[in-house]
This record gives sequence, structure tokens and C-alpha cells, in this order.
Amino acid sequence: MKIKLKFSVQTDELNRLREALESYCDEVRYGPEFCEWKIPDLSTLKKAYSLTVDKGKVFAYVTPRVSTDGIKKIREQIDFLSGKGKILVVINDFGVLSILGDYPELKPHLGRQLIYIPGRSPWLRFNAKDIVRYFPSSLTMKIEMGPVEDLYSRTSLNYAPTSEFFQRYGIKDVDVDWIPRCFPYYGLLVKKGFGLSVHLHLVLVTITRRCHTARFFGEEKAETCSKPCYKRAFLLKTPVRSELYLNGNTVFSFEQFSRKDLMKLLNSDITRFVVTMNPITRVSSHQEIDNLISQTRKMLKIDKT
Repeated sequence: MKIKLKFSVQTDELNRLREALESYCDEVRYGPEFCEWKIPDLSTLKKAYSLTVDKGKVFAYVTPRVSTDGIKKIREQIDFLSGKGKILVVINDFGVLSILGDYPELKPHLGRQLIYIPGRSPWLRFNAKDIVRYFPSSLTMKIEMGPVEDLYSRTSLNYAPTSEFFQRYGIKDVDVDWIPRCFPYYGLLVKKGFGLSVHLHLVLVTITRRCHTARFFGEEKAETCSKPCYKRAFLLKTPVRSELYLNGNTVFSFEQFSRKDLMKLLNSDITRFVVTMNPITRVSSHQEIDNLISQTRKMLKIDKT
């Protein structure tokens, strides 16, 4: 098959970035997707950018949802990146999205936290029967199965006012989760002109107001946190059929992918995938990245080119 798959590797830790740069990936994303206390200082960002450019890789910067203090740090970093050309900046905060309007040379990319997808819920992801089982109200019982499944498979971008709002801010590219029941609606987003990048394995379920990982490890202040989330994640005991993990302040479900579902994405012209390096995926070396990329291509019988 003459299809070009593109793989981005995402990490918020400099040593893992060095590993990613040794892999066959097409792009390296650096920065914290969920925790503002992991935003790197400017010197570290400069180092990450320099390492990436020296290896001939495409550099992208990932930003989380931020407070007033956090947005000041992000502005300083955007000032630096704005002089480096058309760099992609993944945005998970409306304030950061607004700031990027002052930097037309940068490419805003909509992050997962700014897209509402009901199908992320592990309690609602499977079918309408599950919905009725977990929420057996008289109203729910009267809803026909088809419309219920349809409702929970859409994304907020499938509604014209939402997609038009983000397009006015220059959004052309979007991150989404690996949720096969949502794939038909992802295809509709492509037809609207959005470019989609699908995160492999990790589906965003929820973000906690306070970091429970830090609490479990007795971290007293966020400012001095030793960031145990770089090395540890917790498997949660739940009645749902997905594996749920807590890493830092975020709960993920871990989902395997199949050739059948990959083909659904390819048939919708979705060919960009994101691999995250963290304790849940257990991807920590360039060999593991290359193995995942190779296995995905072999699954689809696609050669390297």
C-alpha cells in the first residue's frame, strides 16, 4: 500500500526526548500535556529544541491547561519559538489559544482537553445497553439504542458552532483519542478540513483538580514536587472493562488497537498517530518506539516508505 503513516512521539522529559530523537519517528513533541508544574524553564526548552533540530526532526511544543502564573511562562516560551519558523504548538487552554493569535508564524494545534468527547467515559464507551445498566433512569430506558450510541460517539467539533469557533482562531489540526466508535465522526471532521492526529493506547478519561499521585507520595508543595509521575502510574480497581490508570493528575484508559480499526482511520484519510512515552505505555527507549512503529506498519502491510 502506498500510504504514508506519520508518527509523533510525545514526552515531557528531556532524557526521553533524547531517546525519541534516535527513533524513526517523524516528529517529536516536547512539553507537558496535563500538568503546568512540569512546564520546562526556558533554558530547558531551548535545549530540547536544539537537540531536535540537530537530529533533523520536526519539533512541536505541547502546553497544558494553565493558571495565570503558568500562562506567563508559556508566553515567554512562545516568544522564543516564534523566531524559529512554523512550529506546531499543541494548545489545551483558551488563554494560550488567545495568546497565539499574536504569533501568526506559529501553528496552533488543538489539544485533547479542549475537545469534548462523551465516548471517552469508560462507563459509556461500549454500547447503549451499558448506558442503561449504569444509568437506569426511566428517561434513559425510553431512548432508542441507536440514537444513544450516536450521541455518545460525537465530538464537540462535530457541531458547527464549535468547529467554526476554533477555525476562526486558525485551528486546522486536532488531537483525538483512540475510540473506535467515534471514528466515523472523526472522518466527518476531516471532511470539514481538520487534520487529525490520533493518540495510540492512552484515552483521556478525566483530570483531577489536585494531583493524587503527588498526594500518594507525600509531596507537600506543587512547586517542589519531585514528579514521581515520570516513573510511576497506578492501575485503578474499577467495575468497568477497561484498564484505568492514574498518572500524575490524569486518569487514562489503556486501549489496544487492531488492524480493523486502523483501516477505518486510513479509509477516512487519517494517517497521523501519537505515541506517548510514560509509565503506562512503558515506551521508554528508541528501540521500543521503532518496534511499535514497525508493528503498526506490518499490521497494515505498509512498507517504510
